[in-house]
Amino acid sequence: MQENGHHNISVFLTKHLKEIMSIRNHILKEFYVEYTRERDTFKNMIDQYLDYLRGFVENNSNVSIDQHWPLILIGSIAEVHDLDYNETERLKIVPPFYDKGGERFDCASCLSPVGHALLFKRVGDRITVNTPLGNCRFMVKSIELPTL
Repeated sequence: MQENGHHNISVFLTKHLKEIMSIRNHILKEFYVEYTRERDTFKNMIDQYLDYLRGFVENNSNVSIDQHWPLILIGSIAEVHDLDYNETERLKIVPPFYDKGGERFDCASCLSPVGHALLFKRVGDRITVNTPLGNCRFMVKSIELPTL
C-alpha cells in the first residue's frame, strides 16, 4: 500500500471496494433470498455507496492517507460529539447483520439512521439525524481507517 513513502488512498479503497462487494453479495444470497422492499433498499444503498467510492478513487488517486482518514466508510470508527448531550462517543459503521461480538465500542448499521447519515462525512462535519427518538445532532471529531 506504500507508494513513494505514502499510503496511497486508491490502493486501500480498491481493496475496500472488493470487500464491500463480497459483503453485498453474501448478504443478498444469505439474508435477502426473496425480492422484497428491504432487499431493494439494501441493494440500492450499497450500490450507491460503491458508485460514490469508485468516483472518489478516480478523483483522489494521488491523495496520501498518512495524516488522517478523509471520510467515514463502512468499517470506519467515527468519534462523534453529541451536540445535544455534550458527550463524545465512538461508533463503528458496520454492514447489516454484522456480528458485533467483541467490539470495544458501539456499532451502527450503515442502514440505520445514524450510520447512514455518517457515511462519507468528514472531520468537522455536523449532521442532524431524524431517529425514532427524535432529532440528534452530531459533529464528527475523528475518523479511523475502515476495518471489516
